[in-house]
Amino acid sequence: MSPTMRPHSLIAASLLCLSLAAMAQAPATPKPAMPSNHPPIGGSAQPAAPSPWAELADYTITTKVPPKGETGTWKIRAFADPGDVVVDLDTPASKGRTKGNLMLVGGQAIATKGFTPEKGYEVDPLDVAVLNLKVLTRLLDAAAPGGPASVKGKVAVNASDEKTPIYVSTPTANATFRAPWKLKGALERVDASTIAFRLEIDVTSGDKPGERVKWSYSGQAAGDPRGRVREGSTSLAGWAVYSLSPPKSDKPQSHTSIRFGTTKLPGPFATVKDLRAALAKNP
Repeated sequence: MSPTMRPHSLIAASLLCLSLAAMAQAPATPKPAMPSNHPPIGGSAQPAAPSPWAELADYTITTKVPPKGETGTWKIRAFADPGDVVVDLDTPASKGRTKGNLMLVGGQAIATKGFTPEKGYEVDPLDVAVLNLKVLTRLLDAAAPGGPASVKGKVAVNASDEKTPIYVSTPTANATFRAPWKLKGALERVDASTIAFRLEIDVTSGDKPGERVKWSYSGQAAGDPRGRVREGSTSLAGWAVYSLSPPKSDKPQSHTSIRFGTTKLPGPFATVKDLRAALAKNP
């Protein structure tokens, strides 16, 4: 995995399982920090062909990372609206663990509950969840190119690539597994709509010539986001809300600057409907 990270979140990013690298310039208009090819989470810097593994609605992902084997878990729920995403997270932090919930609302705001994101890096927890989801999608593509429909029972996984790296990105972060890489593990049909996965990717570490490390991804993927709507009546009691916007700065942007700034909204917002109304007035 490429070791490039934002300096202020160096420890957190490594513990949260993916190396993050911010893009250089702010876009003219904000876009959701979401994975390409996934129905509710689009916007990769390098669009790829649609993946059948990106057409599911619910993902539980536990990632175990080298060298100490720290683990992070995300439960990601997708909706028909491409700007709505809900994530429950339990991840390592510099002290203890970060446990809580976050949601992307209409691609315009992030709401968090149960934890306080680092000031200036409120997008990071969403980015990390999304990058892990995008990596998982790429691994599932390699494990079973035919998609979920091709998994009838238990399927052994043994795939590799000598030349092509695994690169994933959001509008504000990216991560890379360099080639050559090897993938082993298993997929298993749980029921008509659910696939369980247990995958381990063996890659070069980049720290020492010839040194290799292993990352593992386990969990389940299921469901269909079509027709699923984030109810406007969903309570926002206890949630902190931040609007997404390009950074408000006249200073030149460096390679470590984030493409999106956030502004904490005063609220309070009783429901998602109330938040959507406020965002519509101040797009």
